[in-house]
Amino acid sequence: MNTVLSKIARGISVCYSEVFPNQNTDYFELDYSGKLFLVADSYCMNPECTCNEAVLNFVQVYPRESRKADSFMIRFKLNGRGYKIHDQGKFNRCELQAIVRHFTADGTILKSLNERFKEMKEEAKEILS
Repeated sequence: MNTVLSKIARGISVCYSEVFPNQNTDYFELDYSGKLFLVADSYCMNPECTCNEAVLNFVQVYPRESRKADSFMIRFKLNGRGYKIHDQGKFNRCELQAIVRHFTADGTILKSLNERFKEMKEEAKEILS
């Protein structure tokens, strides 16, 4: 937990799986056009901050190949009204937009991200008290 406390103090977002490790919920999985992505979600844990965003790291994995994973990172607004690209990686803007749209299409992901955001803020209050 010292690593988490250090990240909170420095204003660095913390990965959900770092605070709540569980093999079944560590990452989201996304199948997009035959490509497999693992999506790690991180959040600001400063209880005073009102950012209401998640940092999402999309990592394309190649399970049967020894290729290095490709990835991109966005800062996603938890009200569902957009995102900012932080690292585009090897993905072009159109492909990146299509992947994000596919990931958030049905609304269940947005609900899950908001629930996890609340859990992280509550955990931050416990850690800091």
